[in-house]
This record gives sequence, structure tokens and C-alpha cells, in this order.
Amino acid sequence: MSEFATTFRGYDRTEVDAFVRTATEALASADPNRHAQARADAQAVTFHTAAWRGYDRKDVDHYLRRIARGRPDDR
Repeated sequence: MSEFATTFRGYDRTEVDAFVRTATEALASADPNRHAQARADAQAVTFHTAAWRGYDRKDVDHYLRRIARGRPDDR
């Protein structure tokens, strides 16, 4: 689902995909409370490290910083 690079021992893809889906929906809503919650969640979330192939941790961490600022589409 997500467009993160995969790497050996990266973040668990299922967990990241679920977070991205939830955050994207919240930020697309017109509810400022959902926006604020998504930003707070992005600062607090942790992911397990996949035993084999997971999402590149730097890519995901960069995405989380953008979400925390409320700007997921900034590159």
C-alpha cells in the first residue's frame, strides 16, 4: 500500500500501512480534532522491526515528521 522502500530489518509493513491509512483519512477529513490527533499520533507511534523485509526506517520516519507538521505531501 505505502510507497516506502523496503530493506532488511525495516519497519513492519502491516503496521506502517495501517498507520498511513488512518492518518491519511484523518488529515483528509474536515475535522480539526482528527487532524490534531493524527499529528500527535505521528509523534508517538512506534513500529516493530520486521524479521526480514520491512519499510525503510528513514523513509517512514521522514513521513512521520511530515504528518506531525500536518503536511504529509511535502517531500
